[in-house]
Amino acid sequence: MDEFLQSRFRAVGAVTVLVLAIFFIVLLFVQYREKKDTAIKLKIFYSDIVQAFLISKNYNSVAGEWGLKPGYKNVEILNNNLFHYLKVKENCAQKPGTCMPDTKYKSIKEKQTNINLYNFPSVSLQNGISIAVETIGKCKKENEPCALIYTDLNGPEEPNAFGKDMFVFLMINHQSVAVLPYNNSLSTDELSNNAKFGCNENADVAMNCCALIARKGWRIDKKYPW
Repeated sequence: MDEFLQSRFRAVGAVTVLVLAIFFIVLLFVQYREKKDTAIKLKIFYSDIVQAFLISKNYNSVAGEWGLKPGYKNVEILNNNLFHYLKVKENCAQKPGTCMPDTKYKSIKEKQTNINLYNFPSVSLQNGISIAVETIGKCKKENEPCALIYTDLNGPEEPNAFGKDMFVFLMINHQSVAVLPYNNSLSTDELSNNAKFGCNENADVAMNCCALIARKGWRIDKKYPW
């Protein structure tokens, strides 16, 4: 091979390396922005939902006084005591609409779950977030669980995955703090490594990711299993 061809091959190789390097830098930047935007949006939503509960308490008392029944949709109760105090774009409490996708949500790494929220009482908010509510407890005693608030940061759009666009909050019967990230009381290690709900690639349903992000100061750090 003459010197001219060798120089051409070296030039092509250098350009290829440069293109790949730029590609990976752009990819890392995009992922960084996605993670940052997700954490910010989740933090803002939490502030909004806490404010909604505080306003509702002034008119309707604490959640333990609403009359929620486990296993029931409690549509009228949720409409009057919670959804009414949010900036709702579409109300899908009475019947399903475009608030939640009619599909089973995935866990972090494409692992299929059994959770389909399409028929749950739900609303789509003006900021593009959708929430669905599942009543899980009698909600009578102080700090007793009332419901799960499933929060999809981009509504029915993909990826529809826990820990990426789907995060979970817990409604409790409390005078001042009526909503917390799900499993907020667990240690950081438990939030990360629990086999069933942990914020890791192998968990069955990564429901602890919201609490983990909150624990990190509403940040998604390098260890986060994105």
